[in-house]
Amino acid sequence: MQIRNPITLNDWRIRSYFIAILVFQLGLLVIQLLGSTNSHILVLQAILGFAFFSFIPGIIVLRIMRVHYLSTIETLLYAVGLSIAILMFTGLLMSVLYPLVGISRPLSSGSILMTINVTTSILLLLSLVRDKEPVESGYIDTEMVLSRPALLLYLVPLLTIIGTYFVNQYHSNGILMLVIAFIAVIPILVGFDRVIPEALYPLAILSISVSLLLHTSLISLYLWGYDIHYETFLANLVMDNAFWDSTSPGNVNAMLSVVLMAPIYSYITGLDLTWVFKLVYPLTFALVPLGLYHVFRRQVEAKSAFLACFFFVSFIIFYAEMASLARQEIAELFLVLLIMLMVARNIPRTTNFTLFVVFGASLAISHYGTSYIYLLALIAVWLYMTLSSIAATRGDTMLNRSRTAVGERSSGGGSLSRKDDGRTITLAHVLFFTGFTLGWYMLVAGGTSFDTIVSIIDHIGNTIFVDLLNPEATEGLDLLISTPQSPLHTVAKGLHLITLALIVVGFIAICFRRTNTNFSREYVAFSFIALLFGVAGVLVPNFSSTLNTSRLYQIVLIFLAPLCVIGGISILAAPGTYISKLRSGWLTGRTPLVLISVLFSLLFLFSTGWIYECANDQPSSIALSQDSIKKYGGDTPKNVFYGTFIPEHDVFGARWLGEYMRDGSIVYADRTRKDNVLTSYGNLARNPPFLPKTDFKPVWGAYTYLGTYNVVERSASGPEEYYDHWSIEEIYPAIYRNNKVYSNGQSGIYRNE
Repeated sequence: MQIRNPITLNDWRIRSYFIAILVFQLGLLVIQLLGSTNSHILVLQAILGFAFFSFIPGIIVLRIMRVHYLSTIETLLYAVGLSIAILMFTGLLMSVLYPLVGISRPLSSGSILMTINVTTSILLLLSLVRDKEPVESGYIDTEMVLSRPALLLYLVPLLTIIGTYFVNQYHSNGILMLVIAFIAVIPILVGFDRVIPEALYPLAILSISVSLLLHTSLISLYLWGYDIHYETFLANLVMDNAFWDSTSPGNVNAMLSVVLMAPIYSYITGLDLTWVFKLVYPLTFALVPLGLYHVFRRQVEAKSAFLACFFFVSFIIFYAEMASLARQEIAELFLVLLIMLMVARNIPRTTNFTLFVVFGASLAISHYGTSYIYLLALIAVWLYMTLSSIAATRGDTMLNRSRTAVGERSSGGGSLSRKDDGRTITLAHVLFFTGFTLGWYMLVAGGTSFDTIVSIIDHIGNTIFVDLLNPEATEGLDLLISTPQSPLHTVAKGLHLITLALIVVGFIAICFRRTNTNFSREYVAFSFIALLFGVAGVLVPNFSSTLNTSRLYQIVLIFLAPLCVIGGISILAAPGTYISKLRSGWLTGRTPLVLISVLFSLLFLFSTGWIYECANDQPSSIALSQDSIKKYGGDTPKNVFYGTFIPEHDVFGARWLGEYMRDGSIVYADRTRKDNVLTSYGNLARNPPFLPKTDFKPVWGAYTYLGTYNVVERSASGPEEYYDHWSIEEIYPAIYRNNKVYSNGQSGIYRNE
């Protein structure tokens, strides 16, 4: 049996398309107007609000642009990307234009809901005018989507949600351990060509991505991580004032993916900011591997594309660090959309460029670091493609002249015409993205985003020869030569080094056409630039540390992940190897992919901390090993744990302080508590003073905040760096001399009066 594909709604006949969207919008509008405190209504509003505004506006724009007959993955990702762009730029226009007509609170709840609904309705009417031609909609085979393998893949995210509930409520990690183990089996099943058919590879990737992201983001009822707290502070500021101050300095304040997108989603879903960041952003980010599968599949066969995506999501950076870095989550989605446009051959050039403008601008307003990396790569690739094209043209001209000299005539009676090389990156692309990115960063938020990159370049330039190959100045090199904590950690590091070597081998293989792949010249050029970024992170002083080594690696893996698979195949199937000498047996043709899948599964079990938890070997996963860290962890693991995980008692204390402290009062806290929980839940700006290690003398009227790490573990972090930890015993007498104004057993607040 077949049903209409709801994802390719832009391909439906115009009447069905209009009715479906209108009913959806009116139903959501009724739910929003009810404003009920009924929990079921609120859940329904969250689901429908997220689904509608994350997808429908983009589908409408695709119809306006007359974009049809795309694959399901392309339609889904383009629609989501366009929808998010519409939300961010609508919020921007509201912030700029509404005050001009006397609306002092342009970003209030009512204003946002009315404007976005009106905007969607106008776009819907415009699509009816622009595209009335009959279109044949696609269909879904229900036997496939309801097959046993599909139902099994649907079950994985559900079990993940149940597993996080048991961790939060009962401190039991059994279900999550089983989920991680099952996810590790999936690539092996793919490698052996068992259970999961090729048609379900996209579903498997989406299931794995959602499960991995939720298995960390849903841990605790509160935010955890580092950057997410400051992002929440800025989003709260916009919601409290119903206005975005574009002149307020700060890199993050220039990122609309946080300061506008988060408040807008909070209003349309009815979720508070904590759950917007813990649910909406991870679920949106889960589309990134799905988009990468589409990109990889255009260039390699299905199994290799799947394994490359699994390799990408298997690192802790994807499901832990990114889950607490909202602006980069959105930026990576737009980066993948730009890559999809680069390999697209089914979209007219004009439409392709229009989408590039939208997604490129959205990338620039989402994350400065990702934008700068893409900008440098874009310029480098365009220069390479242009120069190579000129060289090829000159070569053709010289060949024609030589042929003419010996009496040969080229077809057409003249010089050979240059063939279209399939390039999708032109000077217009480079000029637009460069101009918009630099213009935005120089004009918004006091130009701090532009000043930051200038200072980074200047700092690197001043130290590149002085600190070359100095581990203290080169974070990537320090990670490579550092000594692991245990034999198991040594094995994990060895596996990571193997993947790095495979990436290099894979790049060499595609350059010399040693593999049966279809990589475009532009993709190969981007991969080379990404490889250079990775090398720079190891060799260039202060390069990876200023950009953050893990986040840099996350970005370059977007281009390099398939090269790891290609490298493995090239080595295992190379002439002279044992596998290449096999002549029979059902496993012969698939042996390289089977071995690669086993390697990736093993690497995944190490990265998630599953193996460390089983062996009780210095586990660090906040999802799997909370109790182990608290009971058996050393000073450093506990400092890292309490630096990312925020206990409930700390949240209560921070909220009390934010509500009852006297205006203008000074607050002392250690570095981690000050920058995290007091920023997000106390609404206090990130700034000194921090608790000193000795000689603590608080000023009159100042507050001193202590969290669980301070009270229970008798330790503190900072003041210079998060990883710096020390005993608080020496300054406890000075703290106790103040009046205790709040305590919940594990968090306390004192006031000097």
